[in-house]
This record gives sequence, structure tokens and C-alpha cells, in this order.
Amino acid sequence: MLLLPAAADAQAGRTPQRNGTAAKAGHVRARRAAMEKLASRDPARLATTLAERYWGTVPCGGQVSVQADQPLAAGMDATTDGWVTFESSLGPNNLQAPASSYTQCAISLARWQWPTQAEQAGDWNMFCLTVVHEMGHLLGHQHSLTPGSVMAPVFTDEASVPPICREARLPVEASAGLTGGR
Repeated sequence: MLLLPAAADAQAGRTPQRNGTAAKAGHVRARRAAMEKLASRDPARLATTLAERYWGTVPCGGQVSVQADQPLAAGMDATTDGWVTFESSLGPNNLQAPASSYTQCAISLARWQWPTQAEQAGDWNMFCLTVVHEMGHLLGHQHSLTPGSVMAPVFTDEASVPPICREARLPVEASAGLTGGR
């Protein structure tokens, strides 16, 4: 079950209920409404919240800027869809430095891949996976060759998409008007 902050439930105008089938259904509707509300305001923020929940911690002392619709920097591979920048005790963007030394942290998401919030919602699984992956870098994780790892250097299919991202897909698509109903 996807857990959202208590504030999200309150924003949805509902109080979480704990017993009975009807209560559980109401709770699920409240969570879905809260996710739709957050996704409609900013899918990147929802993806960031889910990434923090996936990893169970927040990097960079909670000071992470997530910037969508970013142009690729000179010299970057044209297929790059997300990247991190930060200062560390060993210099800029040095993943060999202890993650606890990272400051001025940013996750950038490529304009060519997700130029609009509708594109972010339409490609939600890969968008969310990319944010989870980049958040992993800000926590000090290197690329992994383990099949199905969120830290794989390249994603060729959706096998690495974490369940927390998959569970949010329908509310995100609904918030963007990409589904036929709720």
C-alpha cells in the first residue's frame, strides 16, 4: 500500500480510516485523490516524494532541487534523460565523496524526454524511475549491473520500475486527463 504524508490525506479532505471494507475503500480513494492533487500540481514533486519513500531517507539534508524541462549541458550524451549535480568534499559531482558531504544538490530532467507535465504523466513509470535513480545517486549509490536494479545505468524496459512508482501510475494519469475515468 502506498503511504502518503498525513498532510496529503488532510488536503484531500479525508481522515484515514482503519477498519472494514468500506473504510478501506474510502482510505484508498482518499490516497488516490491526494496523489492526483499532488500530481496535477507537479508530477516531479510527487516523483520526488515517492523516491524519498523508496529510499527511506532524504539526501542532501533535505535540500534537493528537482528541475524538469532542462536542456542538456554541453558534452552530455544526447540520450541522457536525467542527471544530478552537487558539491562534495572531493569536488563537484564526485560520487566517490561521502554522500553526507553533498550540498547544492539538484536533479535535472531532460527537456527532450519530458518537456511538459503531460509528458511526465504519460511516461510516468520511466519518469518516476528516473527520479528514484537520480535520488539514489544523491544518496551515494553508484550504477549497478544487477538486473532489475533502479541503479542500472540504462533502462531499456520497465523491469526496474519500483512498485511505489507503479502504484501511483493511475492517479497520475487521471490527474493529467490520460485515463477514461476514476
